[in-house]
Amino acid sequence: MSFHLSALRLCLPASLAFLSLLPGASRAADDEIWNSRITQAWLDDHVAFAKRTPPTRLRYSLGGTQVWSNGLVPSSFQAFATAPSDQVVGAKLKPFYDFSFLIGTELVRSGDTTRILSSNVNWETSWSRNLQRLGGLKLGVATTGSVGSQDAVYSQSVSGTLGLPLAMPLEKWTMEIRLSPSMSLNTSNGEIGTHLTSEIVSQHVLGSPVSEFKSVLNLKLGYDLAPDTRPAAFAGLEIRITPNL
Repeated sequence: MSFHLSALRLCLPASLAFLSLLPGASRAADDEIWNSRITQAWLDDHVAFAKRTPPTRLRYSLGGTQVWSNGLVPSSFQAFATAPSDQVVGAKLKPFYDFSFLIGTELVRSGDTTRILSSNVNWETSWSRNLQRLGGLKLGVATTGSVGSQDAVYSQSVSGTLGLPLAMPLEKWTMEIRLSPSMSLNTSNGEIGTHLTSEIVSQHVLGSPVSEFKSVLNLKLGYDLAPDTRPAAFAGLEIRITPNL
């Protein structure tokens, strides 16, 4: 170690002395730095700096507002009035344009003899991706939660979706096999529940893609699996009408 330090001490003065004998070199360096015209090309060649990207600004959107009600008008069909129903009024707002996040509130008046009025705050967010390189495989994750006014009951659920598209000879119809595992938490009883839905879903889009409303006809056939319960088969036909935003 001492040998290297002594060699460095001998080489450094010799190098400085040799540079001092070259006045043209130091003068040329000074002329280049102080007397040259500073242009953008000179800065690009001699100065390196990291450009800061402007931060992404969140855009707000009111176009995803949802309003719904249930049980406000009694049904005239006796077949659907076997039990008193709850009266529900709710609304959800999508505050951010770039994120699938909804938050809202709901007022519920129970249909039993007590007629208790309660409210809750709920939220939901989701993420989905369509993998074309894997044959159009669909992946999705969603979470929902709510806090009720009665005893501050908190519930949260997380669900996933795995969809495998199937080829159909029918035009304007799509079909896929869908697996949907889910897990939920309810603080009122402290239980954690798990659930798995396996189904075949067929969809048909009604109307024109440029119309004001989007109508989708869904045909579902499958079964539900849950711990300590028997598998339950189900079949359903539904139509969904949503604004074509």
